[in-house]
Amino acid sequence: MEKMVTKLRTARFLGFALTLGVAWAHGQTPGPSPEKKSGDVFKNLKVLNDTPSDLLLPSMQFITSSLGVHCEYCHVENAFAKDDKKPKQTAREMMRMVEEINRTKFQGKQEVTCYSCHRGSPKPLTVPVIADATPRLASSSVSDNPRDVANQPSSHDVLSKYITARGGASALGSLTNLEERGTFESDSRRFPVELYLTKSGQSATTIHLNGTDRISAFEGTTGWIVIPGRPIRVMSSAEMDAARLDAAFQFGLDLNTIFPEIRFKEFSKLSTAKSVVLSGQRPGLPPVEMYFDITSGLVLRSVYYSTSTLGLNPIQTDYSDYRRVGAVKVPFHWTSSTPTGRFSVQITTVRVNVSIPKEVFSKPRGE
Repeated sequence: MEKMVTKLRTARFLGFALTLGVAWAHGQTPGPSPEKKSGDVFKNLKVLNDTPSDLLLPSMQFITSSLGVHCEYCHVENAFAKDDKKPKQTAREMMRMVEEINRTKFQGKQEVTCYSCHRGSPKPLTVPVIADATPRLASSSVSDNPRDVANQPSSHDVLSKYITARGGASALGSLTNLEERGTFESDSRRFPVELYLTKSGQSATTIHLNGTDRISAFEGTTGWIVIPGRPIRVMSSAEMDAARLDAAFQFGLDLNTIFPEIRFKEFSKLSTAKSVVLSGQRPGLPPVEMYFDITSGLVLRSVYYSTSTLGLNPIQTDYSDYRRVGAVKVPFHWTSSTPTGRFSVQITTVRVNVSIPKEVFSKPRGE
């Protein structure tokens, strides 16, 4: 159960939350932020002291993805500051090595990362492997067509078709909130789930585990995550950014506001569906890739990359089972995947524009 809980993600579209593998510094105010250095917030750091504390959790997540491990591989469970495990010492040496390579060989650019060698294994291979299939990143597509500049659709036309497929600008414009209930599935286990989302960007998710709840809430500027048996944790900037993007996709009309530039990337094939891939560009942030079904116009997949000190964390979400709720089409099923695992949500009931209590998005009482 504990390992399953550590895999649970924050929001339906992009969010994710792995339990942080370090401890809060005694006497410091809990809650990492871009303004605080990691060494001032967390205990017993030896390498990433000057990293913005808001980027430390994503950096730990990048290590788990790169090595295919969980927090306890390097850390003592519930005593993350201890140095009892040798892999933790090794990880520090490896981070120093990668930093030096990038600094001395690549003018400080992040060209080499943990994943460059590990590729999902705790021990890097020294002998090349003959793979059964061509390896590719989550963002790499199986394309039937090379990029055809002469026939490529404009991003405006793709987005217009998407809005029409969802129900039209008028219907989407009148949508103010969603209340959804269904089933959350991870590691072949299923639990009831409730989700709330507003047009203003608020979101909340409650997963009813056996005898306890796993809660995440974002009120528009700040968010919290509650994992059973652990202290409440403030969302990182990446998780809050994911929540904002979730709202933008669910309500459908603000993509041009979220992304100052949207470019055509390529044509792709996902299973049997042909799609056109658009790349949403934001200054200083990795692009978000969006796969639109050529026939229906609906979004089939999104690929988002959250930043960290050590590298980019990819999150891929696949949408299906679109159904009409009132005048708007809503995805009733989605699967969110990262290099360390995946979960899926199957919605059974959706209500739109209902009254949602403000406390749903608020920090839990007594915390």
